[in-house]
Amino acid sequence: MNQIRFYASALSLARARHRGLATLAAVLLALVVAGCGSGGGAQLSKAEYQKHLQTDGDEITKAFKPLTQPPSSLDELASGLEAGVSKLNGAAEDLEGVKPPKNVKKDNSDLAAGLRELAHELDSLKKAAQKKDPQQVQKTLSDLRNSHGLIDARQATDDLKKKGYTLGTVPQ
Repeated sequence: MNQIRFYASALSLARARHRGLATLAAVLLALVVAGCGSGGGAQLSKAEYQKHLQTDGDEITKAFKPLTQPPSSLDELASGLEAGVSKLNGAAEDLEGVKPPKNVKKDNSDLAAGLRELAHELDSLKKAAQKKDPQQVQKTLSDLRNSHGLIDARQATDDLKKKGYTLGTVPQ
């Protein structure tokens, strides 16, 4: 039986992976989104909806915070991604369950769909990390740079900002 050791510093993609994950984490922080499960009740006011966006955004931020630093192993990467994927799916579910103000209904729907797609794409990265396959991790990270979920979510958040919604703060 062969024994394989994982040296994170030996990977040629280590710096690229950190930059990619740090960028992804920063973008996710910018995408802080979701309603807190108003369960299909009355239409939310702008202030109520904005509060939901900020509250769930904080949860997403906490989930991805560990990924702002280079992981020491692919196991650590997989673990961090698992928490993040869960929060993204939860945020998408919450968005689908609220009645946002009429002027952001489409943005809300687009944002939920973008978050679901991004969660799916990050789940692929998590699976590559769980398989301890650095080449697949690198390929998946590269694919994430053109993530449709990320692009769709970014467009929706840009529209929300243009309409005067505050989505939270993004650390520099």
